[in-house]
Amino acid sequence: MEKRENDPVVGTLHETIAERLCALGKVSPYASDADEPDPRYRAYGVRAPQMKQFVSSYKADFRELSVEQKVDLARRLISSGYGEQKTVALALLERISDYFSPARFDALEQLVRGLHGWSKIDAYTGSFLRLVLEAHEAEFIDLLRSWVDDDDLWLRRASVVAFTRKAAKSGRYKDVALANCDALIEDPERLVQTGVGWCLRDLMRWHGDDVLPYVVDLRNKGVSSTITLYALRDIKGALREEILKKRS
Repeated sequence: MEKRENDPVVGTLHETIAERLCALGKVSPYASDADEPDPRYRAYGVRAPQMKQFVSSYKADFRELSVEQKVDLARRLISSGYGEQKTVALALLERISDYFSPARFDALEQLVRGLHGWSKIDAYTGSFLRLVLEAHEAEFIDLLRSWVDDDDLWLRRASVVAFTRKAAKSGRYKDVALANCDALIEDPERLVQTGVGWCLRDLMRWHGDDVLPYVVDLRNKGVSSTITLYALRDIKGALREEILKKRS
């Protein structure tokens, strides 16, 4: 991604955003994203309703930026390490998802590598990355497959969480989602395991006949209960009781 460090418009706007967020965090500080385990993840402590209003207040400013300036600003916001700045970056990237063609996937991956937390990985996969997936299905699936083996646990989580929610409901990605989940069954990181469990749970909501036997088999094999119990959250009654009798 081309860096435009000397762009005064982007630089000034980024400084203003950072200063305002810092001030908001001091007004009513709280343990924002306290359960984010990555030491690289920082937060001012701005509450979600305040963040929504904050992002909305910049709509006019963002409209004045070129696509390249929006990408540059998003990069600076993410590179700050602050979760709130990453939320602002997401609002920018959602508007320009079509910029990220396969030729720019290296730049996209660079942005994702800067998220450093489950809350932002989940937010980005639920909107911005889903839009890229829908626009460039084959190429983006290849990228997600490569993330399964990445050293960065957040990319590994993204490789399965990208197939939750609307992506799971569509049914278009069921096979690749299951393959990515299967590749991460033995992953030692809890937040990768919960990502796998979430993906399986959402797939079962709409494709239970295909996915439930797979989850039951995982239970039989003694796969981590972090995965299987998360996957089975929506299964109730006698069926759940029967499945939970299986050794885990």
